[in-house]
Amino acid sequence: MRLEMEFKIEQDKIKAQKEETERLERIRKEEAAIKNRQAEFSALEKKLGLVLPLINEANLIASELKRDIKFNVKMTRVMPDFGALMESRTDIFVKIDNKEDNYYYVWDADKFQNRLYMMRDHLNEYFDKDTIPDYSDKDKDPFWDPPEPQLIGTSYLALKNLGYMLENELHARILSNEGVQGFNGMLNLKYWPCAKDGVSEPEDDVLCDEPEELVGKEVFFRVEIADAQDLPKDLCKNVFVTYQFKHEPGVIYSTGEMEGYNQAPKFNYQHVHHIDLVTDYIIDYITSGNIVFKTFAYPQFQVKDKKQQGKIDRSKPKQQAQVVVQNNTPRSGRGNTSQPLPKTQQYSNQNQQ
Repeated sequence: MRLEMEFKIEQDKIKAQKEETERLERIRKEEAAIKNRQAEFSALEKKLGLVLPLINEANLIASELKRDIKFNVKMTRVMPDFGALMESRTDIFVKIDNKEDNYYYVWDADKFQNRLYMMRDHLNEYFDKDTIPDYSDKDKDPFWDPPEPQLIGTSYLALKNLGYMLENELHARILSNEGVQGFNGMLNLKYWPCAKDGVSEPEDDVLCDEPEELVGKEVFFRVEIADAQDLPKDLCKNVFVTYQFKHEPGVIYSTGEMEGYNQAPKFNYQHVHHIDLVTDYIIDYITSGNIVFKTFAYPQFQVKDKKQQGKIDRSKPKQQAQVVVQNNTPRSGRGNTSQPLPKTQQYSNQNQQ
């Protein structure tokens, strides 16, 4: 009896020490997170102080050159593809509302400053020649960018059920990266363990009680993306969804674009995935990770009255705006869009089994 009591006391001490260690680790992580947030806010404040005057300058130049284009600051939450959402960070971008072409695009700070150098040169040319530059060649227009797909938001589907060879179906939120309302619609997602043909039930040897029993085995499962709902009105043209797995770096799967304007597009997408050999790394990913889905679309403004859409008067205004003009040499190249699709191998396997 005494030995049992001593053993129990010793076990309680070990448990208490473990709990205290875990508590101290949580405190350490929380303190580190607070410091990181403070550093992030300080960097954002500094960056915002640099970008805002430049945005004001760009708007003045656009007005002076009679361009129906508006520059705005955009705070974007950059979320990690894999890892905790606590690791997300906020960054500053510039959103350009191009009412001349009826869509918008987004630039990072570096690209915006690159274009601003070119705008200043065009303004100097205007003041010197008393003629607004010819913008018929879009490639030489520093205000213009071609339409590019923009990220509507990100959705996550937990893989934990796959470790027990069970399906998982979710009416997932499309989490907004702007932090305005939290999400930008819904996405119907599902995966289903299956046999090689993509239809039959899994083989008996992969039916297990614990995920670790899958190590060394071959697994098939089918991912389905049915449809989306309640997408933003100005960001629902040619919608498509991409997704990726942590254990397949550099590989991105895609539904393909759904042509036209649709706030509730139906994808009816299916693709059978194959893990030829389950490893401990894959088991760790399955038990604690997610499939990351990203919904994209091309921006397009809703035109309320076509009569208001006419040619822009590019004649010289009677009064000149006060613009800070610097004689800087423009940097070469148009730059990249701020949120391009990853340059990786992509798959568009609609209705594939």
